[in-house]
Amino acid sequence: MPPFVLVDGSYFLFRAFHALPPLTTSTGLHTNAIRGAISAIQKLMRRIQPTHMAVIFDTPEPTFRHVLSPIYKGDRPSMPEELAEQIPYLHALIRALGIPLHTLPGAEADDVIGTLAKRAEALGHQVLISTGDKDMAQLVTDKVTLEDSFKERPLDVDGVFEKFGVWPNQIIDYLTLMGDASDGIMGVPGVGAKTAAKLLTEYGSIGGILENVDKIKGKVGQNIKDSVEGITLDHQLASIVIDLDLSFDYDDLKLQEPNVDALRTLYTELEFRNQLQSLDHPNNPNNSNYKQVSKSISSKTAAEATPVEDQASKTSVDDQLGQATYHTVLSQHDWDVLFQRLSTEKRFAFDTETTSLDYRIAQIVGFSVAFDANDAYYVPLAHDYEGAPEQLNRELILGQIKPIIEDASVQKIGHHLKYDAHVLENHGIQLQGWYFDTMLASYVLNSVATRHGMDDVARLYLSHLTTTFEQVAGKGVKQKTFNQIELETAAHYAAEDAHVTYRLYEVLNTKLQKHPELINILHNIEMPVARVLTMMEENGIELNLDFLDQLSVEFSNTIQDLENQITELAGQPFNVSSPKQVGEILFDKLGLKGGKKTSTGQYSTSESVLEKIEHPITNLILEYRGLSKLKSTYTDGLLKQANNETHRVHTSYHQALTATGRLSSTDPNLQNIPVREDIGRQIRKAFIAPKGRVLLAADYSQIELRLMAHFSQDDALVDAFNHGQDVHRRTAAEVLGIALDDVTSNQRRQAKAVNFGLLYGMSEFGLTRQLGFSREESRSYIGKYFQRYPGVLDYMERTRQVAREQGFVETILGRRLYTPDIMASNKMVKQGAERAAINAPLQGSAADIIKMAMIAVEKILPKNQAKMLLQVHDELVFEVDEAIADDLAVKLAEVMQSVLKISVPLVVEVGKGNNWDEAH
Repeated sequence: MPPFVLVDGSYFLFRAFHALPPLTTSTGLHTNAIRGAISAIQKLMRRIQPTHMAVIFDTPEPTFRHVLSPIYKGDRPSMPEELAEQIPYLHALIRALGIPLHTLPGAEADDVIGTLAKRAEALGHQVLISTGDKDMAQLVTDKVTLEDSFKERPLDVDGVFEKFGVWPNQIIDYLTLMGDASDGIMGVPGVGAKTAAKLLTEYGSIGGILENVDKIKGKVGQNIKDSVEGITLDHQLASIVIDLDLSFDYDDLKLQEPNVDALRTLYTELEFRNQLQSLDHPNNPNNSNYKQVSKSISSKTAAEATPVEDQASKTSVDDQLGQATYHTVLSQHDWDVLFQRLSTEKRFAFDTETTSLDYRIAQIVGFSVAFDANDAYYVPLAHDYEGAPEQLNRELILGQIKPIIEDASVQKIGHHLKYDAHVLENHGIQLQGWYFDTMLASYVLNSVATRHGMDDVARLYLSHLTTTFEQVAGKGVKQKTFNQIELETAAHYAAEDAHVTYRLYEVLNTKLQKHPELINILHNIEMPVARVLTMMEENGIELNLDFLDQLSVEFSNTIQDLENQITELAGQPFNVSSPKQVGEILFDKLGLKGGKKTSTGQYSTSESVLEKIEHPITNLILEYRGLSKLKSTYTDGLLKQANNETHRVHTSYHQALTATGRLSSTDPNLQNIPVREDIGRQIRKAFIAPKGRVLLAADYSQIELRLMAHFSQDDALVDAFNHGQDVHRRTAAEVLGIALDDVTSNQRRQAKAVNFGLLYGMSEFGLTRQLGFSREESRSYIGKYFQRYPGVLDYMERTRQVAREQGFVETILGRRLYTPDIMASNKMVKQGAERAAINAPLQGSAADIIKMAMIAVEKILPKNQAKMLLQVHDELVFEVDEAIADDLAVKLAEVMQSVLKISVPLVVEVGKGNNWDEAH
């Protein structure tokens, strides 16, 4: 039985209003919040298919919380008129669709939802609360789940703990301690989310904290003592009421049939033309608003599409994307017609449907194309479930499109074209004519506005809620591969992928045209890099499997030795990998101080807890855990990921993940191999060159510090780099007022920590922790640093101001790095955003430069004699014929150093070796 669904209507309203661009009728009525909220509610209903639900809204009347606290929600800005005018229409539309809607003057939506959830739970029903409000996590139980339907991330009991670090029954205390300035909940000064979670983990509840407040040292303990009265009030404000006197109950909240006449009136006034037309269709979706299976509000679902005489089927799509027709190409005649158009069009959107998300093994099941926003076509080639209709021959069709796909003059539009390029390569086809990647365009436009999968991008820029793969294929062990999905469902899903991609191209291209620098980054940086990354992923890098085996054995022996030492200190054998058993040994058997039980009754044995305990056993346990993780992730993990025949491992690079433009990698993640520790160098030795070849590693030296010199134009910093001085030694000499030759290695180390720390906004406290200085020594050192390098201080202050004024900072090429939390009311969040803003132009510019280097270097690599394998941080790794290695090393350095001219020299160091460690 589906769960009872409770929707936080006020959240949906505000979320849609702020997420979608302004939309108005011809009379000037705003409709973006209405469109977005209704689409989200209907998508939720299609997915869950509830029998009972309710949408609950706040009302403008004061509540008991306003009586308790005059400042409750006092800092909230007044509702924009453009939003307020939409509320009556949204309410009317929800009711017309047959969905129960309720408000209760004097109570908040949270209280109504809390009361209904508890009543339904008492009756034995599962409950799904759809909201983005963290306060409602206090309602989560085994029967009550929370979900932000704009993100589709359900939170059960374990999920709440994973997200907040506390259990649902501790959420009220958690909110009370950390406060919420927007709600007028003051909290305890100096207690943020992490501290609140830590205190509750140690003491269980606010009551436990107050009982043990004398044990809490420093300002936090004193602030708690000073805040006892406020804590009592804040606890009341943060608590959701679960026993309101309501005149309606679960049985009154059954979904009803839509009121078509009311819908017709509303759609007409709101100018929802597509929805209005759908009312006149015999299969209109409003007659079954929560049982639709199609990816959009369509006049005929994919499952209802009727095959025409020549076995092709059409689905008419009529939603916010505009009218479009989806075609399923099954007959030779229809393929001939489509192929004729493919042969003459010079630009189209293209998408592959495959047997796997792993590009290394994925095979094509079919492909879809769209030449405009009016039609989209799906060509199924390998659906092989029982009863599947006859399809065109895959080899023949791919053979026909090969010249078109490989024609660089034909412009291809795609979403994550790199994946499609790999899949085509698996069939012997090389993608050429990479023109516009909508994933990368979204990323370039604003890297933090959304995640950049098609579902998220379509939701943000088209106000369109697509169906996810899980909705057509299922989840978990029962999930089907695409070739097993019934063609009626698969065809609509696949055709919409091409259709949405084309529409995204139109919208994103228009937005980017306003910013020439972003157009340059997309077409001259990100798109060419995607092509280079495709080749690098195909190349992979060879592993010395025998060495990895040996290393794994050594790790195992060391881990066993550590376990023996640990159990000897414990006085008994136990499972060192079990946090539960570790806690019992440390705090029950050995009686060590610092043990605090969580709400599950289990001791916390996290790294932060163990580091505070002065006993040799805790150091051994931390070493045991670290080595065990390295073994599973790298020595064992790499062995599993290596190709059985070639012994090469092929990482996957992600361009649209980090906020700054940096690449990241997975399967395996090569960015996180420890660089400075001996153990990391051991692992790098496993990456080797085959016989007759060597590895070259070309690394930009101190690139972010050099960029700091460029951005800050600080005379001393620029001078040090322009004269080839050791910048850390120069810093130590400047700050300490001594000669360069008198700087000791320890003084250089301290200066290095400051130089790099300031790139990431290191504070006095951070310097104190890293170098063991007193707070006064740290303050003095940083003060002297800025006296000697005033340009750096000016850069930091200027960058903070720019971020505050325009909401973003820029890299050297004009890539925009947005800082959404820069005006946050929470001081810690704001300071974190400021630190990120200071670092972002440096890290982002370094990312731009290494990408420019990849593009430039790829053009000079002699074919068959050298290939680029890896990009890790500021380093590129190549596999090169031994005979040309020395000459190529010189060329690589020259090219990489000349990709961009800045105020100081870019310096590239190139190493050579039979393995990555030797080359690095």
